[in-house]
Amino acid sequence: MPTKNNSGTAKKIKFSTLAFVEVSEVRDDTLILRDGQLRSIMAVSSANFALKSNQEQDQVIGAFQGILNSIDFPIQILVQSRKLDLNPYIEKLKILENQQDNDLLQVKMQEYIEYIKQMSQEVNIMDKNFYIIVGYEPITLKQGIFGRFLRALNPTKVIKQRQEEFIRNKKILTTRSDQIMGRMGSLDLKISMLKTDQIITLMYNYYNPDTLESIRLSDVSALDVVS
Repeated sequence: MPTKNNSGTAKKIKFSTLAFVEVSEVRDDTLILRDGQLRSIMAVSSANFALKSNQEQDQVIGAFQGILNSIDFPIQILVQSRKLDLNPYIEKLKILENQQDNDLLQVKMQEYIEYIKQMSQEVNIMDKNFYIIVGYEPITLKQGIFGRFLRALNPTKVIKQRQEEFIRNKKILTTRSDQIMGRMGSLDLKISMLKTDQIITLMYNYYNPDTLESIRLSDVSALDVVS
């Protein structure tokens, strides 16, 4: 009876999965897609819109509308929702509990720790992270087959041209990103440009959501922010 070739099936699954990953590489704080487009990613803090007065809500809506009307390029807004891991917080509370000299406060902390444990078991507490993605599509992407053929004739020149194109295109992307970061100040939100390692972490978590608890991106409050 013929046996099944499991290795061949595994390779097919691997290659078919990679076909859906649009990311080519990450360098110089820039995400590069397989088709050559560039992306910069900014982490943005959040605000409790529901707790604001009607006047404050109108001001926020008006300011955000003004930002959208002031730019001539598209942006993307990414909201990442994951179950919050409270274990690190609980461990910190236990350390504080052991350092507490007041018996009454120590009992209260024990009760609070038990409350947090029970709540985390009964309710899914979600952690939300917000990102703004700014993109740029180089004009060179619109070249046809003939243009790609000419490039193939001189690979050394192609490498140099691609590096020059990347530097030139990244300047345009940086200008767009700076424009967004400057205008976000009207919303009274903190915003930070993600570095190369932070983008890699974000992409890894995006494509591997089950491992998010072990590999985490730094909280936006701990980043170098512009407010």
